[in-house]
Amino acid sequence: MLDIISRLFRRLSSDGRGQQDAPEYSVHPPGLTFLTDVTPGRWVEERLTGPPESMGRLVPKGYAAYARVFHPARDATDRLVRWSTVAEWSGRIYHPLMSFRGVSSPAPGHGLGSRPWERDPRNYGSLDVEVATELSALLAQFTGTPEKTYFGVWEGYGQYSDGGTIVMTADGRGRPRRAPPDVKGAQRIRCVGWNYLLYEGGLHDLTGFYNNFLSQPPNIWWPADQAWFVATTVDLDSTYVGGSQECVDALLRDPALEAVPAEYLASVAMTADTINLGDPI
Repeated sequence: MLDIISRLFRRLSSDGRGQQDAPEYSVHPPGLTFLTDVTPGRWVEERLTGPPESMGRLVPKGYAAYARVFHPARDATDRLVRWSTVAEWSGRIYHPLMSFRGVSSPAPGHGLGSRPWERDPRNYGSLDVEVATELSALLAQFTGTPEKTYFGVWEGYGQYSDGGTIVMTADGRGRPRRAPPDVKGAQRIRCVGWNYLLYEGGLHDLTGFYNNFLSQPPNIWWPADQAWFVATTVDLDSTYVGGSQECVDALLRDPALEAVPAEYLASVAMTADTINLGDPI
């Protein structure tokens, strides 16, 4: 029985050169090519600027407009809950630099009834699949190269390192998983504070990151024509997008997304919410 379970969990996939990784789970999503040469991402390194903890350290400069997309909370039935709904309950101020911790802490005299959410944004550092799907569908309208998109994933996730994850074995004991050889030898996109491994595929292949057992949703992604850029940095409760004014305006109007305009050099730190949290420590 354990052998059957082990086989059910195992994922076989190509490493981009036609070789199978049969003995181990695959960290590489289906339909995407893992790049050991990250030359297509070097432009990102060159265009990150600004003070520490600013959006300029996450999204390249040069776009006409920027937006912040809030990661939703969840209610008891697993439905998405907007930050604006949380703010109405808590009596806190809804503003572009708010943090979820700040907006969800009831102000004096507020939050007396049942709160409208059960779980805080659960995907710090990654977009919920519903939001990612909606965002990618919208962004596909604002690029001429949707069939060629690049996805960067933080190198620090456990599945990319020796012993970072445990593989189920037939005897039920499990064993540490080895880092794939192509990951060990791959170049990284060297960004401020974070280093990323790189994949290439169509924009529609984004879903593969969510459907593959050991894959992690991408932290940065952009099309080959660089028409827009998406950044979901580890530990943050929001995603940041740069693009044309038309693109960002469409994003802000999308009823399925909760987003606000963002200033390029604005702080992304939780302590930037001085309105709801008080002065930063």
